[in-house]
Amino acid sequence: MNFLSPNINEQIFTSLQIGDNRPLWSVVIPTFNCADFLKLTLDSVLIQDRGPDEMEIIVVDDLSTKDNPESVVKQYGKGRVQFYRQGKNVGKSQNYATGIRLAKGHYIHLLHGDDTIANNFYSSIEKLFEQNPQASAGFCRCNYINEEGEIIGETSVLLKESGVLTDFIGVIAVWQCIQPPSIVFKREVYEQIGGYDNRLQYIEDWEFYVRCALHFDFAYTPEILANYRVFPTNSSSQSIKGGKRVAAIRQVISIIDSYLPKEIKKRIVNERKEAVAIYLLNYIPLVVSKRDFKGFIKFSIAFFAFNRKVKLVGRYFRFVINFKKYLKD
Repeated sequence: MNFLSPNINEQIFTSLQIGDNRPLWSVVIPTFNCADFLKLTLDSVLIQDRGPDEMEIIVVDDLSTKDNPESVVKQYGKGRVQFYRQGKNVGKSQNYATGIRLAKGHYIHLLHGDDTIANNFYSSIEKLFEQNPQASAGFCRCNYINEEGEIIGETSVLLKESGVLTDFIGVIAVWQCIQPPSIVFKREVYEQIGGYDNRLQYIEDWEFYVRCALHFDFAYTPEILANYRVFPTNSSSQSIKGGKRVAAIRQVISIIDSYLPKEIKKRIVNERKEAVAIYLLNYIPLVVSKRDFKGFIKFSIAFFAFNRKVKLVGRYFRFVINFKKYLKD
């Protein structure tokens, strides 16, 4: 069955034949100016290496301008890591698509070149799929780490025990509860719904997960098995500066709402208002600490547009007071 959207037709992935000589796992590592962290990423994968018959590892670089990921692969890849460099900078979504096209595995793990995974990530996710064969995606909880690798937070618990999430579209369409290093898809997902939406410069993963949840089951384990790195120069942090993330959030929501079924859309839209308001509010202290006045204004306007809770307004004005303090310093 094909669920391709007209907006991602350029990201069509060929179905591989059952009889093809294929590994179980494809680990696709997209990179762009993050070679300083790539060794750690490779180390976290290679310690779980099952050999070329069961696992392929591919680094796909979007023509990095500030470092040389190929040299990291040659030095630390132990002869097990393929390297592909784009001929021009194609952007995140197209770089992901290149890696997925190169991948031959039944399970595809898109692991960004600055993130890492636990030593039992692949065995745990494989077990998750074996216990829940109806699932086409499997994911775990995830740590947030900083530039030094220190844990600064973690994703929420969705289930106390491993299993398939029921009505997951009613969760993921409300708020982004998955971080990229924590999730694995069966290749059939990409073959049937395509890749990431090229219209999105940021938060493209959220839209993709929602689109997947409309058609496929997601299995989940509450174990923390992945580490999502946040630092000043990565894409996520850059989207916060100047409030660029606000426009991205609105764009993603608009796309998601364009294809949500009518019978669940109203409920999701209403529930999402509070979730997005809290999400936006949590960025206020960050832009305050950076003295990012433009970002502060954009996040503030968006917060009041989504917020319906009086209690959140009190939190907001506490941040405003702090903003004045930063301006005086």
